[in-house]
Amino acid sequence: MFRVIATAALALTVLGGTAFADPIEGMWKRPAVEGGTLEKITQCGARYCVTVASGENSGKSAGWMAPAGGGKYSGEIKDIDANKTYKGKGEVKGNSLVMSGCVLFGIVCKSETWTRQ
Repeated sequence: MFRVIATAALALTVLGGTAFADPIEGMWKRPAVEGGTLEKITQCGARYCVTVASGENSGKSAGWMAPAGGGKYSGEIKDIDANKTYKGKGEVKGNSLVMSGCVLFGIVCKSETWTRQ
């Protein structure tokens, strides 16, 4: 009986990333104040890649996020219009993705909430 439980637990651990879709994956809309562009988040290896999906920068990489547990992520997000890369974090809260990050050793910080489309 122990072997069956251990095997099932191992299978869920190994297959968990592919068997269950992560809540960060999908199409997200940035606030209108920030241009309202769409950002597509897809799994790429152990990370999630963020790609601009609308507007003049469509198709450009906008960074990556890695799972940190509990619907939270950490990584780097690019503000293509401002030509800045922020080390930061994201947190999925229902149909919202709260993104925040800082540059210049944490002196300049920015946050925004994206909406699932």
